[in-house]
Amino acid sequence: MKSKRDLADEIEPLAAPPPAAFTPEQSLPHAFSVVANRVSLTLEQMYSQLFGLSVVGWRVIAMLGAHAPLSAKALAELTAMSQVNITRAVEQLVELKLVSRRVDAVDRRRVALRLSKDGKEVYNRVVPVLEACESALLAGIPDVDADALRRIMKVLVDRASLVLGENSDWQRVLETYARQPRPDKSDRHTRAPRVTAAEPGMNRRRPV
Repeated sequence: MKSKRDLADEIEPLAAPPPAAFTPEQSLPHAFSVVANRVSLTLEQMYSQLFGLSVVGWRVIAMLGAHAPLSAKALAELTAMSQVNITRAVEQLVELKLVSRRVDAVDRRRVALRLSKDGKEVYNRVVPVLEACESALLAGIPDVDADALRRIMKVLVDRASLVLGENSDWQRVLETYARQPRPDKSDRHTRAPRVTAAEPGMNRRRPV
């Protein structure tokens, strides 16, 4: 098993990749994923041991604690998760008596989901841990930068819903937003000069 020093020796050189190379750690989606995974792992240690919750289960409780009543479809949209996974999590939460579901009085095709009394208790116990994780991440960052980060994240979440939503097509995203390849600086001096006019003695080709 590698020691922490051995692991650091392996990872540190990766911080300075070649300028033109793609590396995941320079990618915003990768950075978001790493932060989210580390927070989720910390929270999971608590809510899985104390309440038997899954990651998806907690995310359902978090949304219902803030925005109930919601349908399973709305939960899938708000969490950017598949409705299949949300439905399974809801079934588990209902069995644990943490979530109640009732047919909507206005639209009987819609099933409204709410936290039960026990569900609210779970929510109130996990949220302080989540807030502590956020404080740990922002420790040492000036308030003005933290506020700017929240504003930018709100824009990115809304933008992701718009252009990378459930019905988005990866081919269209690629065609519309793909970055142009960077010029290779190494062959700057080896490329043939552009000819702007026919030089003396050069055979001119007639247009086809």
